[in-house]
Amino acid sequence: MKLFSILMLLAGLNLSSDYEKNKGSIIIGSDTIQKIKYSTSSTYGINHQGRKAMDSDYNSNWTSDSKGPHWIEIDFSAKRIMDKIIIYPGKKDNYYTIKKFTLQFMHSDKWFDFARMEVPEAEKGFFSFSNKKNYKKKIEIDLGGIDASKFRILIPEDDTFNGYASIAEIETYIGSNKLKYFDDRLIGMIMPIRNGLLPEKNKHYPNAPRKYRGGVHAGLDILDYHDDENYKPVSVSKDTPVLAVKDGVIIRADWNYKPMTPEEWLNQSEYYRKNPRTFVKRSFGGIQVWIDHENGIVTTYNHLSEIDSKIKKGVRVKQGDVIGKAGNSGLIGEAEGKNYGIHLHFEIWVDGYYLGKGMSMKDVREYFTWIFLLR
Repeated sequence: MKLFSILMLLAGLNLSSDYEKNKGSIIIGSDTIQKIKYSTSSTYGINHQGRKAMDSDYNSNWTSDSKGPHWIEIDFSAKRIMDKIIIYPGKKDNYYTIKKFTLQFMHSDKWFDFARMEVPEAEKGFFSFSNKKNYKKKIEIDLGGIDASKFRILIPEDDTFNGYASIAEIETYIGSNKLKYFDDRLIGMIMPIRNGLLPEKNKHYPNAPRKYRGGVHAGLDILDYHDDENYKPVSVSKDTPVLAVKDGVIIRADWNYKPMTPEEWLNQSEYYRKNPRTFVKRSFGGIQVWIDHENGIVTTYNHLSEIDSKIKKGVRVKQGDVIGKAGNSGLIGEAEGKNYGIHLHFEIWVDGYYLGKGMSMKDVREYFTWIFLLR
């Protein structure tokens, strides 16, 4: 599923060119302005890019190819104070790869060695008969408090297992505060439609203009999912279940929804094109369910054709629970009594702002790809 969806998205994201150059950028937390650049000496494959060492997922790794020396460079593009870096060596073929590495900082356009670190071999159990060495998972480097904008981890080929280097995570700290790259509160979300495919066109992502309502799109439109057997895209229908992406509490369920007539819909659309909205009494989102995930994240599910009978305000749901079915409520198709325009409009709100606000379209697409595909 992931490989199929990734291939469909490569052109829109320009991930293919970043992959070939072994470099890219990531967003700091949910701050759409600050970015961190990364680059690597080499990459073993598309599922082992440098971003894997910065995605808050300890089960994913940046992995080099088999020729060294190897390195991964982190560039904040501006001064950053830090007092500790923690390196989590990664695995290849279920074995940790790094014996030693050097932490280097950039000064006067030259790299200098700050610390040479040895990765102690982990103790083997009594029944371990493997001759392969297994190294510890976590190396902590006390920086003593420094200002820096760029550093890298350098691993000579002789200090690797079979020539490969792999890092699961690179964490930087100031005091007890760990710098967040992608927002790790979004880790583990599932697609709200089983086997759902991320859309190919920009108009189905946040920040796309919506002229008919005088605003911008605030969510992700899921129009297709794939078949289990052949990965062939299948259009979402009114029979398609909609799932809770994570555990949470229902804070809105539109049981009293009434559809608009075509005349009402057109009048409201015309009014919203020319006038700012101060209150939305009848939303183009149609039948909606909102879930509070109780960590600053709220997700909304719009245009539903129906709500599951167990879904009420205050009810706690688990990830994967069916909350309703996809539809076209709130859209002109519903107002006309027709079935065109059926899809799920899905929004992620982070600390009070929809995910994607202020981002370029490339960053929006990259962020949603990170959440659902590339970790």
